[in-house]
Amino acid sequence: MTTNLPVVTEIVPIALQLQPAIAMTNDQFYDFCQLNRDFRIERNAAGELVIMPPTGSETEPSKREP
Repeated sequence: MTTNLPVVTEIVPIALQLQPAIAMTNDQFYDFCQLNRDFRIERNAAGELVIMPPTGSETEPSKREP
């Protein structure tokens, strides 16, 4: 017998600190976002890129056998 249990996960954004190693202009940031359209990408006041998983992403239910 197979039991499907929902998997509870927390979707946490990834914050990448690029400066001072990499400086990205507004045009470069726009190009980066266009190349990665599946992700929600923001840049905060500190210059960090904040990347969220694709919108509507879901986890698969785990399959367990008793």
